[in-house]
Amino acid sequence: MILEGVRLADCKLLRCGRERDDTRQLCPECEQRLLADLEWFTKNIGFLETDKMNRINKNHDANGGGGGYSDNPPLREQVFDLLYEGDERDDSVWGTLSAFAKCLGVEYLNHDPLNVLAQRIAVKKTKQGDPACLCSTATPVYALEIRIARDKCQRLLNQGHTVSLGNCPNTDCNMPLSADETAKQVKCRGCRNVWNINFLRTLMQDKIKHSTYTGTASDIRSKLQQAGYLVSANTLKSWAHRGKLTPVRKEGRHPIYRIADVYMLMQQTTPVDDIWGLVGKDAK
Repeated sequence: MILEGVRLADCKLLRCGRERDDTRQLCPECEQRLLADLEWFTKNIGFLETDKMNRINKNHDANGGGGGYSDNPPLREQVFDLLYEGDERDDSVWGTLSAFAKCLGVEYLNHDPLNVLAQRIAVKKTKQGDPACLCSTATPVYALEIRIARDKCQRLLNQGHTVSLGNCPNTDCNMPLSADETAKQVKCRGCRNVWNINFLRTLMQDKIKHSTYTGTASDIRSKLQQAGYLVSANTLKSWAHRGKLTPVRKEGRHPIYRIADVYMLMQQTTPVDDIWGLVGKDAK
């Protein structure tokens, strides 16, 4: 019996604060959100894991394979990192779901599709017949990670890939410019001037070379990706391990690097994964 005026325990999900039953890990709202997130992965993650990747690769093959313009390479890398690799802040979808499955005693195979893994987590029951995913002491941690992963996947499903091109070269305008990565020209929304992508790319390269921006490996990969340059997490780790990439300082346990240093190492690597360079090749 719940006595009037007696406050129940707080939901164990970080930053929630709603009340929960003492026998549960989460408040009713967070429980329903976790079940809804698992259902979303069951129904929708296949679009990212297979359909979208297949469409990207099909477009890549249609444009001449590895020697020509590669359609959406930053998007392809984003999908792969999100699903299977993760970054310094968040684990991959596979890492999160498989770790939660182990905590719940869910049997799975390493080659199981992500939607199958999510479904197995959702249908696992305790001896009392309750959803196991709601009853584990690990539930609050993984409920939050699953929520974050679902939001990222949903955003990625709903977008193509737009590349940042810096600010408009017109000094009286200075409007930020961006365009689809397949574009050859871009029209400024401010001054209405039309700019050649190769010209803007040259300006962007010079800006990156002389930039004082610093960040974690994940931050720098994201910034470079926005500008159309790809560098994998493993490549950055390799450069750091071999002493080719030196951190300028540490923030907590994360080393902080200069984006200019990473870019210069990319320039020394052949071929450079520069999608604008690939677009230029395709245009010849």
